[in-house]
Amino acid sequence: MKIFRNLNLQDETRYALRILLIMLIIPAVIFVLDLVLGKRMQTEEQNPAPEKRIIVTKSEEPAAPPPKMSPQVAASVREAISQGNYSTAYLELGRIPKDSPEYRELREQLVAERKKQRPGLRKEAAVAQGPLRYYDETTPRDRSTAWVFAYFSEQAGAFWPRFCIQVAPDKRLAITAFRILADGKTFDIPAAELHSEKIRDTWAQWYDAPLDSHTYNAILALIKARKASLLGYVSQSIAYRRDIGEAEKKGLERIMEAYVAVGGTLGFVGHGESKGSGKR
Repeated sequence: MKIFRNLNLQDETRYALRILLIMLIIPAVIFVLDLVLGKRMQTEEQNPAPEKRIIVTKSEEPAAPPPKMSPQVAASVREAISQGNYSTAYLELGRIPKDSPEYRELREQLVAERKKQRPGLRKEAAVAQGPLRYYDETTPRDRSTAWVFAYFSEQAGAFWPRFCIQVAPDKRLAITAFRILADGKTFDIPAAELHSEKIRDTWAQWYDAPLDSHTYNAILALIKARKASLLGYVSQSIAYRRDIGEAEKKGLERIMEAYVAVGGTLGFVGHGESKGSGKR
């Protein structure tokens, strides 16, 4: 404001000029600020800052829970163990998934409970380098002894059960079918393929086929039967008859327990026991 002092103006004139100057400067400053800010806003509109994005990834789906054992089956296994009915307990375990939560617990309990000594398994190979076959050790080692038994073979880590009927008549019989009688229950088994071999003074004849639901139910009936017998038919006539002994029944029970214990499955078996043909 020294300019106004040097002009030797009166005080009123100097004040008026100062006010006028201030009024001219303020709009100029506002204009400049508006111009600068306007350009900055225009630049930001043309080049907007990148938006922040939130990427939501799908979490891994939880693993499917292991299959649950049916409470009824678990109760049945426990009851069978408590009553010492180990055969039933093993067979019931064979019907459930092996990765169910209670399977291992019940199986270990069953093994621990059954500590009594009993005949074991016998392993054989039909031919060199052939699949192993597992028999109850009471099963005859040759075909010349009449016997009803089951066994299983191991192939590529899987187990395959079979059912066998051996007869030893004095002469060769043209048997076409067998009939098993177990406490009034009847099971007819066609002998479509009957093998025969002369061994010393005896004709060894046998039926050997994969275990199915019908022959499996025949085994269950034999295990529980107080009295059982085997009939051999030639056409419609009975040509062969004998009683099925306790050793055979026990052998059937043990081999089925062993089959389930090694991991054999009973998926081929239908629900419930067969009632047979109804004949007596």
